Amino acid sequence: MSERAHFMCPNMHFSILVQMNEKYNMGKVCCSLDLLAAAHPFLRSVIACDTDKTRLYYAVSDQSQIEVCEMDSPSTIWNDYGEIGKNDWNVFENGLLKVFLYPDEESFQMLFVAHHLLGDGRSLLSLTCEFANSYASGLNPTFVEEKLIQRIDDLPPDSDLKGISKWMVRRANNQWKNENHRVSFTEYANFVRCFAYENPIANEIAVLDKTGVNHIRKLCKEHSISINDLLMAKLYRVANTKKIIIAADIRSKLPCYQDGSMGNYASAIGIICKDKSDDVFKLAKKVHCQVKLHLDKNRKSMLILACYLNMDPTLIDAAAIASMGNFDSKAAKFVGGKMFGYAKRDSISITNLGNIECKAMQHAVFIPPASPATVQTIGVLTVNGTMHLCSSYYTSAIDRDLVKRQLQMMIC
Repeated sequence: MSERAHFMCPNMHFSILVQMNEKYNMGKVCCSLDLLAAAHPFLRSVIACDTDKTRLYYAVSDQSQIEVCEMDSPSTIWNDYGEIGKNDWNVFENGLLKVFLYPDEESFQMLFVAHHLLGDGRSLLSLTCEFANSYASGLNPTFVEEKLIQRIDDLPPDSDLKGISKWMVRRANNQWKNENHRVSFTEYANFVRCFAYENPIANEIAVLDKTGVNHIRKLCKEHSISINDLLMAKLYRVANTKKIIIAADIRSKLPCYQDGSMGNYASAIGIICKDKSDDVFKLAKKVHCQVKLHLDKNRKSMLILACYLNMDPTLIDAAAIASMGNFDSKAAKFVGGKMFGYAKRDSISITNLGNIECKAMQHAVFIPPASPATVQTIGVLTVNGTMHLCSSYYTSAIDRDLVKRQLQMMIC
């Protein structure tokens, strides 16, 4: 399954921080979370493996596996989130969702932290909205059967690898088979601790109010582009980069997808734009065309997923530790370094979860995963008309002041 790529890779957690528009009641929170777990089997799951430790599966139980922590003060939110990445998230013993609660006199904040094996950003946003509506209005979440992308036939037509891509994956698989070794869970956990120590992560936020959002929405409509096209165009300019990776939502293309289900239904697509135009709307139009070109061709938009589905799962496990750690494997080092981009961390990623209206929330921030393949990842979420941009970045690779300037220039 394509989720395997999120199993043995550092920093495969992300979050949505919500300011609720309701009074705090711990018992009521737990009741709504239990209803959420009853509706979504992956919230009652840990990860298990078969006897030879090659096949992973979701071990579903009758009980919620959501970890709930009531905290003393909202002042610790960012520290609490940062601590999660300092050790391996043991998915064999712990559930795939952690919820931190920060009550105050009038309302409360919630930090929903998901492991990527639970789903992608849009999956977590859906969960967050379900919780908010259940807590505020008593609406019960609807049970959804989980159906993941498990084989190449689950992708749209013409998605499979061809030519040099297929040859490279086949060659890596054969080389890995001849090397005849695997990464142990202990080796990986030790690697994660070292990686976290040597590669600290920080976060930065920028906010665009309703007036600002309405203004850029009007401009985008006049130029027949999306808000994300405009944000990307500005990012190309302020970050002086030629390549931005987007997490494209592919749910509408997948027969296996069940509305509201958990799982990963996004594909990472690299959009290259070499235009140096000073006209940001002209640049945004070119970005729009490039994104459309990739999304219209399944072989382009599904490339990374097709790689995962054609690759030996245990080879995927070794990609990160071989290219960024001390695990000795030429096959895994090639896959992680050259194919997954771990060797040359120089790209930027942006994921826009879109715009939602929810009376139970005041606002929300999408805190994206700090992918080891990027310098920074920017998450965008607009709730009740207010947009929040949040950067997860490696402090050893980019300066905080530069990140702040880039985010501010994206919304000005």
